[in-house]
Amino acid sequence: MKIAPYLISIALLFTSQGKAQNFIGGALLGLNASQVSGDNLTGYNKAGLYGGFFVGKNLSEKSQLEMRLTYSAKGSRDIPDPENGKFSAYYLHLNYIEVPILYRYKIKKVWLFGGLSGGYLMHSSIANESGPFPTYSIENRPFKKYEVSTHLGISLALAKKWEIEVKTVDTFPLLPIRKHASGATFFYALNYGQTNNLLSFSLKYSI
Repeated sequence: MKIAPYLISIALLFTSQGKAQNFIGGALLGLNASQVSGDNLTGYNKAGLYGGFFVGKNLSEKSQLEMRLTYSAKGSRDIPDPENGKFSAYYLHLNYIEVPILYRYKIKKVWLFGGLSGGYLMHSSIANESGPFPTYSIENRPFKKYEVSTHLGISLALAKKWEIEVKTVDTFPLLPIRKHASGATFFYALNYGQTNNLLSFSLKYSI
């Protein structure tokens, strides 16, 4: 998190420069609902903060190219349910800085968009109901520091400068965030290890 102020300063500089050159720019803030494939859990049960800055260029009246600098909290979560005899828990926290490159196309008040992002894992932690897993346990095997993700979403214009956005974000399957506990790979399913899967909801403001 020590690098966050520097990243924010760079993003603000890009935004101010973009506006001066007739680019668009602004900020967005929202929440992720995330899961990790291959952890034997189901459901988007981990909530996390999502937000950052963006600059974009109008390619035409209906299309834009946009670059973002964002913080994205991912992972998975499974909580105890003592009333139903479940006492186990699982908590995985993954905090990324990402740079998505997106193409956006407008249909009336709706923007459809998609693209790719590169992400850097700033921090990770993993624990169960007893606390953090031991350093050399199989559950505490290392995560890769870099991630490539696909983005696909829709954004609705609420007013001249405001949009509400919903998107899916998935780790590119050939570049998983870490290996399966067994070390197995499944070529025909393009499954080389664990991946992040997200539903992201955010409010976007253009300067």
